[in-house]
Order: sequence, then structure tokens, then C-alpha cells
Amino acid sequence: MKSNRSYFLKFFEIFFLLLVLIGLTQYFDFFTGLQMQVVTNATLIWIVCGVLFALSAGLSFVWHRFIKKVDLHQWFQPIITYYVAHQITTYGAAKLLKTQFQAPNFILEMPVGELNGFWLTWTYFGYSQTFAFILGAMQVAGSILLIFRKTRLLATFILLPILVNIDFIDHFYEISPLAYYNSLHYTFILIFLMFLDVDKLVYAFLSYKEYFYFNKKTVLLNLLRVIIIGGAFLHIYLLKLSIQPKTPINGIWKIDEITMHNQKVVPSVATMDSVWSKIYFEWRYGLLIKYNPYEFNKKKDLFGQYEVDEPKHLVKIALQNADNKVDSLKLNYQVNDSTMIMLGMYQKDSLVMKLTKLK
Repeated sequence: MKSNRSYFLKFFEIFFLLLVLIGLTQYFDFFTGLQMQVVTNATLIWIVCGVLFALSAGLSFVWHRFIKKVDLHQWFQPIITYYVAHQITTYGAAKLLKTQFQAPNFILEMPVGELNGFWLTWTYFGYSQTFAFILGAMQVAGSILLIFRKTRLLATFILLPILVNIDFIDHFYEISPLAYYNSLHYTFILIFLMFLDVDKLVYAFLSYKEYFYFNKKTVLLNLLRVIIIGGAFLHIYLLKLSIQPKTPINGIWKIDEITMHNQKVVPSVATMDSVWSKIYFEWRYGLLIKYNPYEFNKKKDLFGQYEVDEPKHLVKIALQNADNKVDSLKLNYQVNDSTMIMLGMYQKDSLVMKLTKLK
């Protein structure tokens, strides 16, 4: 970097060195707990950031003004680089040695809808050990490339997409606040290291110049570009139009009372697995009728497709069990807030259901 003696470069080096010191203190439980208190308190975060910026500004000013005979860059930049390489390698090694993405059995047996963001992420990524191995290997390989000057820029191109993706997961899936802080400051350090080679980036991405000529060829080429991107959106939009819109019956319904084969039954007091208990009217994914309200039974529960005629308050259903036996039925329905009554014919007999919406 040509301006490697600038004040701003010194400011960022000092700032990231302070983050390195903070990160290294996580090897001690006391400081880990202290940092957890900071990252979970918005006021403390702003106070600490203000202190770090002020301290960085002051120290970099002293360095820029009074320390000119000693080249501290040759010390500070490697320290920052080795730190982030070590930390990212730690996360990579955790995947390779299978200490990450290993959800306990009691979590694996919980319904997906009851998992929080952390366990949902752990279960999802832990489903494929091969994927976890590849991800860990990329983190380790990128870190190795990072500690060599000639391959540092290449390493940032490998590691940054991984870290940015982790940042999004940590934020939107509400992973540990401290883990989120760690991934964020690793990301910013990588961005800093990448821009140390800003002259190479400019040459690689901005050296090519294309002159625009308004002629038939360029018009057709730009039209093709619009079609390539716009066509993808049009394809999905038309696909969406082909799907039946959501209706008032979409959702999870608990059957409070059912009359089938001239026998009235209350599922909540009936013998388990002897009568329908829940109906799932899904958008796009058909419907499912469950016997046992607490677990799925692939051999007994009924899957199917349905079509709703809202003006006539009529739903046409095609059911299929595990033996591929198909039953069709038509039910009139009446929805009133969170309750619904459905009546019609099923297997040549009358069917009446009273339902309450759960979700």
C-alpha cells in the first residue's frame, strides 16, 4: 500500500490491535463473562466503542507525530494477521474435530417449530458432516494462506464470504452475542487486511475500460442483459400466480368434535390414534390429517391435496395414505374467527367436524 505511512492507516492498526488484545482476553473466563455483559448491553457497547475510537485516535496521533524512525507497521500488521488467522483456524478445527454442530439427542427429538435460532442452526449444519468438514477445511486453508504475505489477498477473498455469511447467521438466527461480536470483528479485520492491497484491487477490478457506443449491437446486448435478470423474476412471479392464494382455512386446526359413520367423538378424550385430531391446511404443500396430535405416523396419517372454492365455501380434498389408497371428499366450511365447521361426505357416509384454529 503506497500510503502506508498515513495517519488513517495508523489509526486502524491501533484500533484493530486493541481488538486483538480484547479477543485474547477471552481465554480467561472472567474477561469472557465481562465481554458478554458488554455485548448484551447497547449502552455499554457505545461507551466501549467510544473509548476504543478515542484511544485509537490519541495513540495514532502520537505515533504519527513523534515516532518516525521505527517502522511499527512491520510489527503491527503481522500481529493482527496472525491473530485473526489463529482465531478463524480455531473455528475451522472445531468443525474438523466435530465439536461444532453436534446437537444433543434431546434437541434432535424436539419439533422443529420449537427450536430456537441457535439449535435450529446447529441441527441444520450438523445434518451433513461432509458439509461441516468442507467448511472447516476452507477456514483452515484460508487462514494458512493469510499468514503468508504473498497469499494474504487471496486468503481474504476465501475467508470474507464465509465470515460475512456467519455474521448474517449470528445476527438473524440470534446466536450467542459474543460469537456474533467475534465474527464481526474478524470480518472487519479481514476487510482491513484486504484494503492494505488496495492498489492491487484497483488494478484488478478498475483497470479495464469499456467505451459505450450507441448502436444496434449495444442496444440488443443491453436488452439481453435485462431479459437475463428480469426473466428470472418473471419466471418466479408466474410460478407464484399458478399457486392458489392463501384462504381463511390455511393453518393448523384442532378437531374439537367429529361425527363420522354416525358416531360422534371428541378426539381429546378418545383412544389415541383412533380418530382424527388435527388438520394442517398448508399453503403450497397440501394438507395433512393427523391421528395422534403429538407425533406423526407416516403409516397412518393422511396426506393429500386440496382446492378451495371461496365463493361457494367448498373445499375439494384428495387424500392418500401410506398404502397409496386414495379417497376424495368435498366439504362445505364456515369460518368464524378462530373456529370452523366442516361438513360433507366421506366414504359414503356423513362427516361433520368442529375445529379450532391453533396457528
